[in-house]
Amino acid sequence: MANLTQDRSKALYEFIIQHSSDMTDSWLASRDADGHGIYSKRMGAEVEVRLREQNQFFIKMIASVFYEKNEQTEVIDAWAKRVAEDRAGSNTPIHEIIQQFKRFRKIFWDKIREFIDEPLNNTNQSDILIWTSLLHSTFDTVIERFAEEYNFFSSRRIQAQQEMINQLSSPVIPLSDSVGILPLVGEIDTHRAKTIMESTLQQCTDTNITQLFIDLSGVAIMDTMVANEIFQVVNTLKLIGVQSIISGIRPEVAQTSVQLGIDFSQIPTQSTLKQALKSNKIIIEKISL
Repeated sequence: MANLTQDRSKALYEFIIQHSSDMTDSWLASRDADGHGIYSKRMGAEVEVRLREQNQFFIKMIASVFYEKNEQTEVIDAWAKRVAEDRAGSNTPIHEIIQQFKRFRKIFWDKIREFIDEPLNNTNQSDILIWTSLLHSTFDTVIERFAEEYNFFSSRRIQAQQEMINQLSSPVIPLSDSVGILPLVGEIDTHRAKTIMESTLQQCTDTNITQLFIDLSGVAIMDTMVANEIFQVVNTLKLIGVQSIISGIRPEVAQTSVQLGIDFSQIPTQSTLKQALKSNKIIIEKISL
């Protein structure tokens, strides 16, 4: 009996593989014509070739659970990682991807039903229950692993973009061979402060800056936490021979910082960047356009 069931499962596997191209064609034909993502029919031939290749492998991977004794865990993990990286790289929304999984699950099940409905295959109720369970449990596993990998690649991509934004938002602007300005804007937290420190150190080293005016007038929230982060940046710059002059820090923040052990008394400060430049005899000539 077990051998007969195994034979029918092998026959189902071969049937699915034999019709894999038709299944992929049905899925590709079901795509929306007016969509905007990777699943849109308007995407070029190159994208369609990639989708077809990925789906063909997916079909074989799912079909294998009906016949092969070895677990497909490693194969599923590898497929999920490869395709998730591809979808995250194309900014495909996760809900659109889940919709495609749902759509193709139906296509897959319809093909199994076609095999079941063929009298010559001698399918019994036990076969149907086993195949149904295997199909849905494997699909669920694939979707779960895919979602995990997609979240990983999306988070990594967002983090890389944020790092780039942080670096671009902390430019050291040279005023002369040794003098520069670091205008900071927006919110500063511990993570961004670390990026500012690393970026500023590198920029000062690359441009041979020895005197840096750090303007905080554009910082959205200037409290003692931010003041402490700036204090750490200034101290680190000092270690590589860069003198920092701070402008734009409110007197009450500086006073409160001192009470908390953040001593700004050793750091030159001015209320505005203009005053800081003037007090250090830095003259910026007006440029006529």
